[in-house]
Amino acid sequence: MIENKNPAGIVLMATYNGRAHVIDQVNSVLSQHHVHLRLIVGDDNSADNTVDLLKRLDASDCVRIVQYLEPSGGAGQNFLRLIRDVDLADVDFVAFSDQDDVWGPNKLSRAIAMLDSQCADGYSSAVTAFWPDGRELVLSQNSNQTDLDFLFEGAGQGCTFVLRGEFARQVQRFALEHRELLGSIHYHDWLVYAVSRTLGKRWAFDPEPSMRYRQHDGNDTGARGAFAGARKRMALISNGWYANQVRQLIAAVSALDDANAAIPSDFCSIWRRPRGLRRRAQLARVLFKRGRRRSSDRAVLAVAALLGWL
Repeated sequence: MIENKNPAGIVLMATYNGRAHVIDQVNSVLSQHHVHLRLIVGDDNSADNTVDLLKRLDASDCVRIVQYLEPSGGAGQNFLRLIRDVDLADVDFVAFSDQDDVWGPNKLSRAIAMLDSQCADGYSSAVTAFWPDGRELVLSQNSNQTDLDFLFEGAGQGCTFVLRGEFARQVQRFALEHRELLGSIHYHDWLVYAVSRTLGKRWAFDPEPSMRYRQHDGNDTGARGAFAGARKRMALISNGWYANQVRQLIAAVSALDDANAAIPSDFCSIWRRPRGLRRRAQLARVLFKRGRRRSSDRAVLAVAALLGWL
């Protein structure tokens, strides 16, 4: 359990050209109730005045800016760089934050309470997506884990993730020891969830929204309920990008000692077979039953497998 009355932790925020919303988000992070935290901001060589805005807050003991001069290649790699570089010793929790959302004041305290009540090591929550035109949509969590879901999806929006301190340090050791396997991983949060499952950790899915998830043209993926987001996801599947990410994720977590027990052998046998009609049919059947947590997502994977996209 996290026994401290006001547990202490670190929030990792990745920024890039975020001047429009970053201060609102920083203020919502620093306004969290019943926790002690430090906000570590990793700026990915922003070309706007994001860093200048943040430096006005850097005098606080609660905020530290890490200015990276070499571009990481994307938000996920920026987060992985932070995970490797930041001192996580002795913290009770580690959380991830995007640069443009708005956290509820009890986001972290609620997450920590759920980690304790469910004896879990990782947490994610529903979010309230909102658009400039005033539209709002609750993006719910699906907690119906399968034995393969972690290989084909993350645990919801990574900007809601909160990790118990000891598990965060395990992720950090993994990221440091296997840097060569992670250079093309796009989603740090998907990787973290896959590591948790491979190590046999328990994950807490919170059905209540913990934050407001801002939607705009610069979103990496965006809300799953939005047409633009759905169209982008289908394009990533059909052009082979998604299958390549799955292969890299499997290769990465296979480096963990517990991988043989965590990744079902029947799936591995099919996945490694030469591409052909038989493999397509067998893979489609497995993914339709076990590929992701939502039945609709499993159906999409099955069709993608039949079409040879996986």
